[in-house]
Amino acid sequence: MVKISAPYDDIDVFIEDKLKKKTMQVSIVEGAFGVFSSILAENYIVPFSLSINSSIFQVGMISSLGNLISPIGQIIGSKQIEKKSRKSILISGILGQAFIWPLFIIIALLHLLNLFHPYLPWILIIFFLTYTLFTGIMTPPWFSLMGDIVPESNRGKYFAKRNLITQSIGIIGIISLTFLLDWFKIQDILYYGFIFLFIFGFITRLISTFLYTRHYYPPFFFELNDQVRISQFIKEIPKSNFGKFTLFISLLTFGQWIAKPFFSVYMLAQLNFEYSLFMTINLSSTLVGLIFFPLLGRFSDRFGNVVLLRIGAIIIPFLPLFWIIYNTPLQIFLGIQILSGFGWTAFNLAASNFIYDNIPSKRRGKYIAIYNSLIGLAIVGGGLLGSVLVSFINLSFMNSYHFIFLLSSILRITAVLVLLRKIKEVRVTTKPILNVKSLNIYKWLYDLSIRSKTNKNNKNHSKT
Repeated sequence: MVKISAPYDDIDVFIEDKLKKKTMQVSIVEGAFGVFSSILAENYIVPFSLSINSSIFQVGMISSLGNLISPIGQIIGSKQIEKKSRKSILISGILGQAFIWPLFIIIALLHLLNLFHPYLPWILIIFFLTYTLFTGIMTPPWFSLMGDIVPESNRGKYFAKRNLITQSIGIIGIISLTFLLDWFKIQDILYYGFIFLFIFGFITRLISTFLYTRHYYPPFFFELNDQVRISQFIKEIPKSNFGKFTLFISLLTFGQWIAKPFFSVYMLAQLNFEYSLFMTINLSSTLVGLIFFPLLGRFSDRFGNVVLLRIGAIIIPFLPLFWIIYNTPLQIFLGIQILSGFGWTAFNLAASNFIYDNIPSKRRGKYIAIYNSLIGLAIVGGGLLGSVLVSFINLSFMNSYHFIFLLSSILRITAVLVLLRKIKEVRVTTKPILNVKSLNIYKWLYDLSIRSKTNKNNKNHSKT
């Protein structure tokens, strides 16, 4: 038996592949802890803000301005990639996030001591925006890293699996914490409940920091010709496929955020839902999404992201209209959250994978920073417009909340009808959704199915 030694480069490839697979596993564990911090920040800051007597306008600022600060952080993070390692940026960013949680605790204690009451909502806004800034700084290096770690052919399946596991764990934890918060409220010690939640967010973020040190960080060399200028990116918007995609997402997001910050306020202030019911409804769409993650991930890998994007885009423009019609918990769950969970899961998964497919590896950090900056402007513009309409305009013919829900739906529909058809699929491995070749009506229907470019080329080659 002859023993054949593998070339050195092959050994390196084997070792690197093994390290990447290990990182993919560690990233799922990290996400399981990180999701607690994310969901706590996204779902409990608004109720906490209301509990310290923030105005509707201040709540709108928390929900919208954070989405402008995050892209600013992403621009900072994309610049740092040119000079620092992705590992150092990620770890410093996540530590910054972790140590914001004790500052939230201080706000709760100051409110309990009846100190600085008029200023606490504004202090909360500053701390939350700082937390969001660190989130933004982490995004480009994380996006760049995972693009190098996860194989292109497996992205849909992997990220669907990661989201399924991390969000399932998050939902179980958050539901438990929500009922715990309701218990604190019944005992008339609500602020101690918020303090407990913030301590939990601090601990889980510290664990995430440790897990980031266990990642494998492939070599990453940035060159001058990999730089992307904002002006260059803006000029490409009407011409390039990714530019049209960016414009579509920006306009859709503007319409979305006219209403999004106020669904929570509507449930708490208008419909008078308890915290446990409010959080259960909020998480129900995520739970529905988890059911469809594996199916949608495989669908994305096989048929491409644009098809999945279109499926989501059929549903999400009409969701705000249902908030005008339905007002009971059962109606909201059955009539809104099930559709929302499926529609947004399909749309967001497709959009995320579309970005990976359309951006070269070394430009990924800067592209995603500019892309999210434009999205952030759309979020702030939509959020501020919604805040003004709800806070300062009284309508005699319609509830103010219902008006912004209607406006949100109209703008979403407009974005889908005008821009979605201009976005093209870049993958060449898509196959027909239905195998219609075996049907007698194949000649009439085959052109309506989705075919791969490979199949087209093979067909043309066989004719020649």
